[in-house]
Amino acid sequence: MTSLRLERWITRKFRLRHVELIAELYDCRSILKASRRLSLTQPTLTKALRDIETTLNLPLFERTNRGLQPTPYGEIFARHAKIVLAQLRHAAEELESLRVGYSGKVTVGTLLAASASILPDAIALLKKERPEVAISVIVGTYDVLVPSLLVGDLDMVLGRMPEQGRSRSLVYEEFYAEPVCLVTRRGHPLTRKRRLGLPDLVNEAWLLPLPETTLRRQIERAFLEANAPLPKNIIESVSILTNRALLRKSDCIGVMPYHVALDDVEHEILSILPVKLKSIESPVGAILRAPGDLPPAANALLECLRVAAKDVPAPRL
Repeated sequence: MTSLRLERWITRKFRLRHVELIAELYDCRSILKASRRLSLTQPTLTKALRDIETTLNLPLFERTNRGLQPTPYGEIFARHAKIVLAQLRHAAEELESLRVGYSGKVTVGTLLAASASILPDAIALLKKERPEVAISVIVGTYDVLVPSLLVGDLDMVLGRMPEQGRSRSLVYEEFYAEPVCLVTRRGHPLTRKRRLGLPDLVNEAWLLPLPETTLRRQIERAFLEANAPLPKNIIESVSILTNRALLRKSDCIGVMPYHVALDDVEHEILSILPVKLKSIESPVGAILRAPGDLPPAANALLECLRVAAKDVPAPRL
């Protein structure tokens, strides 16, 4: 099939049911599971997939012992199918919001820097204005959340902006600059030191973000710039609950965005070490598919995030 004939077939004869079918097969990786979710028989679903692949003259899925595995063609087709379905959900939400007032759903992916600072404040503000809006918060790392944003599973991703590798298909809105600090439990022996440098801390136990995170790369670069070897006694975690418990119950040194650590410092749970990390500072903000792509409820949350960002206190490092 030529590209022109393929385009005509997709625009004129491709049906919403085809879109749902490909998206479900991609998510389920199983004819059985997808057939149950679509309320179809397995033979009907198998025939529909075969008809689509025959018409396209492209294999979308490979049948293996572990189920269906998308081919490169299937990856592309499924990504667009999921975006189409997300857009239709947004259209339904906008119509419903217009009909009955403030309602809808927002799904937010969040990195550490936003999950403990502006996001809770923005959600509280939104719920005061629009109590019927349902909000789902998904915590993860940049490499996991951004692909979900691209296929329409998330409305936005909040957190520290990436230093490099920004996608041209996404919009990056920066709210404020977030410095980084080193924290320990209250009463840690290191808190009695007036001056410390990274070379003094190489042999300490460290609690670090995962290697694929921007913050991890920044702290490793800081050690190199200080002519100090990287610590070997490390624990890797992006779970804020786990990290807080480990910091309270051990002598680990943690690396945290300043405004994430601030609440625990003010409640005398953690202490900030006197180590200057001025070079480690990144903007915190929102990553979006496109400014006009947000449904009403998500756009309202974005406005609340902008308001909350203005109230972020200046760092006292």
